[in-house]
Amino acid sequence: MTDHTPTITLSLERHRNVDKTTVNRIASGSGPGRPDEEYGGHAEVRVGNYNRFDSKATVNVPLMGDTLMSRFSLYQTKSDGYVHSEIPDNLPAQAAGNTPFIEDEFSDINRWGGQGQLRWIASDDLLFDLNYNYGKTDQKSRGQNCEVVTGIPGIGWQANLQNAAIIVPSTGQTIVDWCQANEDLGKDKIMANLDPNKYKAEVSTLALTADWEINDSLNFKSITAGRNTTGGEVNELDAMGISLLGRSNYQATGAAERETDAYSQEFQLSGNAFDEKLDYVVGMYGFHEDTDKGAATSPSGPFFNALFQPDVAFYQSNWTELLAKNSSFSTFGQGDWHFDEYWTLTLGARYTWEERRLTRNFQTPDIASMSTNGNAFYTLASRNVYTFYSFPDGPGTFNPNHGYTTIDPVTGLPDPLASQTQKYDKTKVTPMASIQRTFDSIGFMDFGNAYATVANGFLSGGLTDTVDLATGLMGEYKPEEVWNYEVGFKMDAWDRKLRLNTAVFYTDYQDRQLTTIRISPEGRIAGALINAESSYISGIEFEAVVLPVENLQLTANVTFNESDIEKYDDERISAYTTGDPVPDGCSTINVSGNLLLNCPIDRSDENLPRLPDSVFYLAAQYTFETEYGSIVPLLSWSYRTNLDNCFDASSCISGLYKVDQEDVAARLTWNSPDMAWRVTAFGNNLTDDRYVTGGTPLVDVTATAGTIYNQPRTYGVEAAYTW
Repeated sequence: MTDHTPTITLSLERHRNVDKTTVNRIASGSGPGRPDEEYGGHAEVRVGNYNRFDSKATVNVPLMGDTLMSRFSLYQTKSDGYVHSEIPDNLPAQAAGNTPFIEDEFSDINRWGGQGQLRWIASDDLLFDLNYNYGKTDQKSRGQNCEVVTGIPGIGWQANLQNAAIIVPSTGQTIVDWCQANEDLGKDKIMANLDPNKYKAEVSTLALTADWEINDSLNFKSITAGRNTTGGEVNELDAMGISLLGRSNYQATGAAERETDAYSQEFQLSGNAFDEKLDYVVGMYGFHEDTDKGAATSPSGPFFNALFQPDVAFYQSNWTELLAKNSSFSTFGQGDWHFDEYWTLTLGARYTWEERRLTRNFQTPDIASMSTNGNAFYTLASRNVYTFYSFPDGPGTFNPNHGYTTIDPVTGLPDPLASQTQKYDKTKVTPMASIQRTFDSIGFMDFGNAYATVANGFLSGGLTDTVDLATGLMGEYKPEEVWNYEVGFKMDAWDRKLRLNTAVFYTDYQDRQLTTIRISPEGRIAGALINAESSYISGIEFEAVVLPVENLQLTANVTFNESDIEKYDDERISAYTTGDPVPDGCSTINVSGNLLLNCPIDRSDENLPRLPDSVFYLAAQYTFETEYGSIVPLLSWSYRTNLDNCFDASSCISGLYKVDQEDVAARLTWNSPDMAWRVTAFGNNLTDDRYVTGGTPLVDVTATAGTIYNQPRTYGVEAAYTW
C-alpha cells in the first residue's frame, strides 16, 4: 500500500505537476478498467523467443444493471531464462568434491495472478469499490556474472587472507581464478552452486473505497486496504561459482520465507468554496506493517583440505531472523486558489509521524550437530578462530542441516547481542507551494500553462541489520530530505498538432541514503545504508509530440542532468601488515583473528548512483487506414548516458558499473475495422546492445565484481480481442 496523496509530499524521483483530476484518480484507484454496466471483455496472448508465453483475460459482468457490477481478470507471464549455468570441463578435481555445481537456467520469468472487482452504486451520491488482487512469482534466481578488477591499490584484502590457507588448497584455484573462469564463459553463461535455485513471492491485497458526494461542493472518501506478502530467495552474491558468499531463505535448518502483513486507512474530504475559487482536499492517513517471520542463512563453505589438512574445513555461516514493525500516521491538506480564470496558487502541507522497530535474532553454527556422528571440533579455537572445523571421519560426515545456537564459542555463554531490538521514530512537516498561469490562444499557440513549484519531501530513515564492527549493535541511518524547485511551461500549438513541455529543476538533498559495504565482527560482508551529507541534481527536460502530417506522430524527449555529491564520508577496509605504521586517521581492526586497516575516505567525487547524465527518446508512428483495418508501424529509440550502478568505493573507481544504455524497439500493429481485433509483431533491443544494469560489487573485498546484464534481443507476436 502506498500513500494516496502524491501532490502533498514530493516523490524522491523527479516531481511533476499533477492536476486535481489525476490526483483523485490515483487516490481512489478509479479510472480505466473499473466495472461498468456493459457486458464485455478482453483477451490477449503473446508469444516470443525464449519460449515467451503471456496471456491475460478480463471479463466485465453486470450483476444488477447499473447498480452492482463486477470485473474479473487473470494473467500469466512465462519466459525461459537467458542466463545458463554449466559445469566446465576443466573443473579442478578437488573443487568437484567441495562445490556442488548445477546446470540450470537463471533470470527466467514465471508469474501469474488475478484481480476481482465489485462496484456497488448504492445511490446517486454514494458508491463502493471492492478490489482484490493476487499475484504469485515462482521462478529462478537472477544470473550474475563475475568480472575481475585490477589496477586499484588496496583491493582484495579478504581474497589475500583466504587464498593461501583455504581457497587454493581446497579448490585448486584462487578467488580471482574462479572469477576469471566465470568471466571467460561470457555474459550469459555462469558457474553456479545455488541449490535450490529459486525466487518466490506471493502477494494478496484487499481494498475497499467508499466515495460519498455529500453535496455539489463537498466529497468524502475512505480508502481501506490490507496486504499479505510472503517470499524468499536464494542468492549467490559473489557470482564465483564456489560457495563463498551466499544467502538463502530455503537452505539449512530454520530458514523460512518472510511474511509481512500491512494495513492502511485513509480519509479524504475534498470540495470547493468561495464561489469555486478554492478547491481543497484535507485528510489523514495511517499505516502499519508487521513482518513476523523470515529467517535466512548465509553459508560460506565448507572448504575441505583447508590448511592443507584433508579433514579440516573452513566453514562460516549464520542464521538471521529479522522481525520488523513499521507504523506511520499523517495529516495533510492542499488548496488551489483561483484568482481568476488564468492564475492559480496551490499551497499544501503534510505532517508525518512514523515509528520503526527492528528485532534481529542471530545464531551461529552449533558444533554439536556439525557432523553426522557428532565428533566435529574446532581446529584453531585456541587462537579464537571459530571457522575451522576438524571432521575426524572425513568430509562425508559434514551435516549441511546442522543446527544453530546463540552460545558464543569464545565465552561459552549466551551471546548478549544474539537478540537485539532497536526503535526509531521521527516527525516531519513537508510543505509545498506552486503558482500557475494559463494562457489562451496567442499566435500559433492554442493553449499554454506556466508554473513554478517548490516542494519539500523526505524518505524515511530507519534501522539496518548490518551490525557495527566494534559494538556489535545494529546501525541507524537518517531520513533523506529533499527540496525541489521547478519552473516549467506546457503548450499546445498549431491547431493541436504540437504539444511541448519544458521544465528546469533543481533538487537539493540532505542526508541522501546511499549503499556501501560493511563487515561484521565475525567477518561477514554485507551491504548497508549510510547518508551522504549533501548533494544536488539540476537539469532541464524537453518533451514534444508533433503531428506534422495526417496520421503521423513524432515524439521526442530529452533530459540533461547535472549532479554533485558535495559531502560524502565513508570507511574503507584494506589489508594491513603487522608492524607497519598506521596512517593518520586510520585504525586497525581484528576480524576473525586477522588484523586489518580501517580508514575514513572522502567519496564526494563520485557520481550519484542510477542518474544518467542525459536521456534521449525518439519515436515515430504512422497509421495507414485501409478497408481491412488500420496498420500502425512504430519505431522508437532511447539512449541514456553515463549511468552508474556502483556502490562500494572501489567499484565506483573501477568504472565497471558506469554504462551507456541504448534500446531500439519496433512494433507493427494491425487493428480490425471495428477495433475488436489487434495483432502486433514486436521487437525490443533490436541491436542486441548489452550493458550492466546492476550486480554485487565486492571490489574492495575480493577484487571481483558481480554484474547483471540487460536482456538480449527479444521479439514475438501478440494478438488481442475485445468484445
